[in-house]
Amino acid sequence: MREIVAVSCLGLAILGGCGGDSEVEPPVVSVSLTRDAFVAISDPLGESVKKVVYLDQNWTAGQSLGYYSRPQGSQLVPYVWFLALEQADSDSLFRDNQNILKYRYLPRNPGLSNPDGLPVGFVEGEGVGRRWLGFTCAACHTNEIRLGETGYRIDGAPAQADAQAFLSDLSGALKKTRDDPAKFGRFAAKVLKSDDPSSRADLKDDLTKVIKIREGYNLRNFPGFDPNQTSPVPPTRYGRLDAVDSIVNEAFWRTVKDPDPDHPTVVAKPCDAPVSYPFLWDTPQLDFVEWLGIAKNGDLGSSIDGIHGDFSGLPRNVGEVLGVFGDFTIHDNPSSLLNPGYSSSVKFNELIALNSFLKILWSPEWPAEFPKIDAAAAALGAELYKRPSAQGRRDSCLDCHAVINRRTLDRGKISVATMMEGSGTDSLAYDNFFGITRPSGKLEGERFFTQPKIQSPTNSDPVLSNVVTGVLLGFYKAAPPDPLKTLDFAGKRVMRAAPQVVVRGVYKGRPLDGIWATAPYLHNGSVPTLDDLLKPVDQRPKAFSIGVRTFDPSKVGYLTDVAGFPKFQVAKPDGTVIPGNSNAGHPYGTTWTAEERTQVIEYLKTL
Repeated sequence: MREIVAVSCLGLAILGGCGGDSEVEPPVVSVSLTRDAFVAISDPLGESVKKVVYLDQNWTAGQSLGYYSRPQGSQLVPYVWFLALEQADSDSLFRDNQNILKYRYLPRNPGLSNPDGLPVGFVEGEGVGRRWLGFTCAACHTNEIRLGETGYRIDGAPAQADAQAFLSDLSGALKKTRDDPAKFGRFAAKVLKSDDPSSRADLKDDLTKVIKIREGYNLRNFPGFDPNQTSPVPPTRYGRLDAVDSIVNEAFWRTVKDPDPDHPTVVAKPCDAPVSYPFLWDTPQLDFVEWLGIAKNGDLGSSIDGIHGDFSGLPRNVGEVLGVFGDFTIHDNPSSLLNPGYSSSVKFNELIALNSFLKILWSPEWPAEFPKIDAAAAALGAELYKRPSAQGRRDSCLDCHAVINRRTLDRGKISVATMMEGSGTDSLAYDNFFGITRPSGKLEGERFFTQPKIQSPTNSDPVLSNVVTGVLLGFYKAAPPDPLKTLDFAGKRVMRAAPQVVVRGVYKGRPLDGIWATAPYLHNGSVPTLDDLLKPVDQRPKAFSIGVRTFDPSKVGYLTDVAGFPKFQVAKPDGTVIPGNSNAGHPYGTTWTAEERTQVIEYLKTL
């Protein structure tokens, strides 16, 4: 079923324009009809649409917009800067919709909750000293799937975004703005309240500080990032991000005693295990989240003074904010009973509201406008899905992927801890998290409550557990100082502690409702379609287009060979598998015949 929330170019033309031309200001339209959806009748990658529709996922328009626009404490760049910033190689705004589409984020029209027309998941928020542009989880967990001339917006679905290219180009644009007199003049005229020589000198100093922050982050977390390059880089990492290793790098950077901003990589390790963005429906019902199962859905009791509502997901969501440029400070003597917890920019009540939204989010149903599901084949596929192997080994899909009722609001707790086992898939994400150690700096010998004392060197688990616990304990503290008034140059990313797992390369299984809308597959996004996933490894594609939104309803995934898009590569030209990119493993169902594979795919469309 589909909610009637389509916005067409014809309707926008009647209202005054379609917004495809960057020189035409899109109209403010009723969010009850459109949720501010921008219709990309002109797309820089050739995937234009004539209308956008929303699927019925049990959210009102207001709840979707709250998911897109609630500030959570993320601080990327000063907000007025982002509004005025030009692209490095032109005088067009960096936030121009055509530029945003290039990175595969989702532009929006201006609306009551979004007067400046920020993309989905980009948000203005109050910080210390100024307002900031930040991210919400919607930036990486909202998608638009294209079939024919229609774009289908899906809340909670994995984005096709290239965060590395976006953040690299943002850094380059800031540097070019500082160093190019004409660009700096236009920028200063827009952002300064008092445009005089003294204010311009201060602005240039602030630009230098923010550039150092952004470059430090990029150097730690983006392999191949060159701070001397100001021209835009071609997006090549659509739909994948090594967020966990970036979070780990940023957590360890905060543990460094007296950090030198000119040497921002002293405790960094390569972020070489990118994964596909997880989908978010059913997340509050899972006992553990993240591909590694390292983020536990907490149970902190019934109330915390000053924080109101259901906060069972607060530990998970604190990690999410610190993963998208939330600020926090690890002080000296972190476990002191006289000064417990860490100050942070996290907005706890907003996270509680977000968790409430996610609890009622349904997975998307196969749209009625898509080719009709073969009901007879789907019924046969349901039996195959539930049938154990003759050998009695763990081979039934149902063993790892429970079937649930998407419309049941109280779905109970879905255990993934018992479903985590090695399936032969690429182990690098697991190996990096549990296997790499480094100095623990300020946290050496520290602990909260019953947590073990942190050793040095240590792996990621105890440090991230300490940081999330510390931020939760510090909820009453004021946010850290404005980074433009200090030389803190602090990083941004953090996660939660891990369950006890001992098998190398363990990743979680979860219910597959809405799985049709979450390509590419496996934790590292190395298999483009469900049809390919159910084939033996030697028959799976070794290369396929990424960043594509055009859907293949037969194979269930995106088109795999589209001109103008970069390619995901499993192996180097000499045949050596690229670390982190293996498409091996998950052998379940790979012995089915072609007919049986089709039947299972038809069934998966119904979930």
